[in-house]
Amino acid sequence: MAEKKNSFLIVLRSLVEHRGLILINVFVVTLAAVVISLLLPKWYKATAVILPPEKSESLSELAVSMGLKSLALSGTGFALPVMASPSDLLASIAESRTVAERAVEEMDLVDVYEVEKKRSAIGILRKQMDVHVRADGIIDISYEEKDPELAASVANSIVRQLDNINRMTTVQKATELKRFILEELEKNEVNLREAETALQEFQRTHKAVSLDEQTAASINAAAELYSQLTLDKINLKVMEKSHSPDHPDVINLRYKISEIEKRLRELQEGSAMSDDTSAAFLAIPFSEIPEISLRYMQLVRNLKREESLHEVLNTQLEQAKIMEAKDMPTISVLDWAVPPTNKFKPKRIYIVVTAMILSFVFSIVYAVAHDRWRDYKISNPERYKDISVIFSTLKKDLFGFKRRKS
Repeated sequence: MAEKKNSFLIVLRSLVEHRGLILINVFVVTLAAVVISLLLPKWYKATAVILPPEKSESLSELAVSMGLKSLALSGTGFALPVMASPSDLLASIAESRTVAERAVEEMDLVDVYEVEKKRSAIGILRKQMDVHVRADGIIDISYEEKDPELAASVANSIVRQLDNINRMTTVQKATELKRFILEELEKNEVNLREAETALQEFQRTHKAVSLDEQTAASINAAAELYSQLTLDKINLKVMEKSHSPDHPDVINLRYKISEIEKRLRELQEGSAMSDDTSAAFLAIPFSEIPEISLRYMQLVRNLKREESLHEVLNTQLEQAKIMEAKDMPTISVLDWAVPPTNKFKPKRIYIVVTAMILSFVFSIVYAVAHDRWRDYKISNPERYKDISVIFSTLKKDLFGFKRRKS
């Protein structure tokens, strides 16, 4: 306790003895901080606010209705990664080099910043922009500049370019979906003509065989299963292009396809077993139907299957064409950036107060150290002399090294 009291008294004594030096240091440093803060250029921050992306009710639902989950969008025009919200994904796109490059071109920032290469202007833009996602999903896109008008213009340019890229990606997804549908539709039309011809030939050779209710239900079930199998295979092709083979969605889809194929084999071979009464009603073994009836049933089943698939594909094709032709904004802007009236930095009060506190602390440290060194000189003159010699030698070596270097 006595040592703590002595230490406090030593510090207090140093403060009193060197109060003039401390006050002068604090005053000079604070005054310098005030002057510097006044000389620093003013920076302004303009912010555009974007609402959280809404779920796409067009292309996403179209893709999901066909079972094409890999083409379903998350409201951003892009497939959504695991553990990322649509707002996070949109923010990442806003921070991308592509958006920055397009904003640089639109605002002609190479000339504005007087740099030789576009790369340099992109670097400046990415350094001065900031993208923040709030807890509620709202996105703030900010840009800092010395010119408030330029700050607002660049922030709005980033928003526009973000929307353009998002819109372009949505159209590309719709085009890709349309291409897959067209490929399957071409195959379906060939199969449909062949099924119609085969049934007509059979009916000419054999009179039409009337099927009972359960057999007809089995045919309808098989046709629906085959349509679903075809759509799932389309989805698997798309997924394999954008996902790894061990992705959970790919594995689940393969398992689903395997189960549908198994169910179709059961209907074909008559091996389906189920406790469900509705499933048992449909599980009529085709092999038990007389040969002519079986052949007729197969032809009718093939025709129904192709007709069902043809109707689905044509409907989805028209919707995909509509989505491909759309050119609508994909981003909802709550607030466009406006030229700010108040500066964002420098924060003069913060600079001045920080400088004042630091100068006060360092002045106290200097005063205490000075007094301690003086007391040490009095109490230990021999050691003080030895330490002084060491410091003098080091000082000479340091200055000698500087002279040789110069």
